[in-house]
Amino acid sequence: MHQVFGYHGTMGKRSLYSNRFKTGRNRALVIVSLVLSLLLLLQSSSSGALTQIDSPPWDNLEKALLDLTDAEGELKLSEMKIDEKERELTELLRAENKEQALEISFLLEMKEAEDLTKKLAIEAFMGGDSISSAAYLLDSENVGDLIFRRAILMETTEAVEKQSQAYEDMKDVASLAMLEIASRIDDILVAIVLEKAKRSQAEERILRAEYVVEIAQIHASADVLKAEKGRVEPSDEQWRKLRFCESTEQYDISTGNGYYGAYQFDLITWVGVGGEGDPSKAPPEEQDARARYLYHLNGWYPWPVCGRFLPQ
Repeated sequence: MHQVFGYHGTMGKRSLYSNRFKTGRNRALVIVSLVLSLLLLLQSSSSGALTQIDSPPWDNLEKALLDLTDAEGELKLSEMKIDEKERELTELLRAENKEQALEISFLLEMKEAEDLTKKLAIEAFMGGDSISSAAYLLDSENVGDLIFRRAILMETTEAVEKQSQAYEDMKDVASLAMLEIASRIDDILVAIVLEKAKRSQAEERILRAEYVVEIAQIHASADVLKAEKGRVEPSDEQWRKLRFCESTEQYDISTGNGYYGAYQFDLITWVGVGGEGDPSKAPPEEQDARARYLYHLNGWYPWPVCGRFLPQ
């Protein structure tokens, strides 16, 4: 669907922008990309590591796989919504003739002016309040520096006022239909930014879920050994006593004696239960899982002294 809109006033006002038609469509794409990039940069400050509210199902492979499937579904849904909004934006900005292309070019220039006005206003608010301005002036080293700093503050204020007036002038020229389209563009861009934030969270959740599945698979293998060998499952307290005896429960301990981590793995044993690299650098949940696997494989024997805290 394409929206047709025009300008208030005479054809003379419209002719002010006729010389921009040749580059209008290319510039339109560039401006939309810049707006999207700016919004994404602003949104990125609220993103980050995904907070885990519930404890991950480290030892429940079925639940871990369900969580992974759920995260993959969230990612797919977000990507579908982003594609839908981007198609909507493309259709809204599609021009079928020279006049429409001219109108769209002017609309995007107006949006660019609006974004610049907001940016200058935010910068002035963040650094141009009376206290900050006074401190900036009082920090002057001499009269010349004071005059220079005062001129900088004046130029900042004038720049905001000038850009704001330029935007208001463009709004006066634009028709109500054009302003409505501008508002719709804002809504679409905000929706895209929010959905991309959800997509980023889903991607983080997938990475987390894949790791949980990896750990849960170790526990599942330990469960198989437990059933085959009929071993008694150690309690949490028994594992804690073992760790304290071996390493005072320091998962990152590496004293140079050839044994590493909370369970004091040597490298051969660590590799033998599927580990890689330095055991003391592995996360606690991986050390716990591989220690449990080792116990159900060989019993308490790998810990000849501290193994007394495990079921015999």
